[in-house]
Amino acid sequence: MISKLTPPRVAILRNYDTPASWGNAMVDSWKAILKATIPDAEVEVYHPITDGILPDASKLSVVILTGGVFNLTLPKVDPWVEQTLAFIRDTAENCPSTKMVGVCWGHQAITRAMGGEIEFNPYGDRVGVHPLQFTKRGLDFFGSSKNAVDPMAFALPEFHKRRVGRLPPGSVSLAKGNEILIYEDKNIITFQGHPEMTESVGREILDADDGAYMGGLSEREAEEMYARFSLSHDGPRMFQKVVDWIFEEV
Repeated sequence: MISKLTPPRVAILRNYDTPASWGNAMVDSWKAILKATIPDAEVEVYHPITDGILPDASKLSVVILTGGVFNLTLPKVDPWVEQTLAFIRDTAENCPSTKMVGVCWGHQAITRAMGGEIEFNPYGDRVGVHPLQFTKRGLDFFGSSKNAVDPMAFALPEFHKRRVGRLPPGSVSLAKGNEILIYEDKNIITFQGHPEMTESVGREILDADDGAYMGGLSEREAEEMYARFSLSHDGPRMFQKVVDWIFEEV
């Protein structure tokens, strides 16, 4: 039973390297949401992209894999990515009491490590808070949304060019479009969106954009992209459900 690890131990794998202020702000947003939901947790941040060091998963309650930018549609990946994918597979197979939470790039990395495929978004870049839909299984897991008209509707901040194209064996979609996956036999849940992302972090990422997302946008289109981060979303409520899942009996 994971809850017997006292205090709970959490590892955050920071899967990006940037000198921009949003780099630390993103980690801080994770620490804030963990402080709010698991106040006594011991949290340690790892930087596999820069030093190649990964935690001992057998000594953890949960591993959180953050967003990142490496293109996981490529057949050949950088050594640090291959190391991370191997870590995911090893943790899933050999550490059944350790849960994993993947977000954005982490969602895609776990998908690839477990045998699924990543593809580019057919609808283009997805940036800002966007409306999404639970599947029936997702509604069972998260409960009805705060949307009185449509209990299957929810919203999360998003920031991605790619998505899960083919599900890995053993995974189940909790949201349409493979936006949230759960691997019930492997103690893994992953989000394409960012339940932890605050409006300020989203705006900081756009401020530092090198044209990958905002290149070619008109002034009005850029303003609309920024404005989408001010919309309300279900991230904190949904992450609390994930915390409940992390500490359920296994």
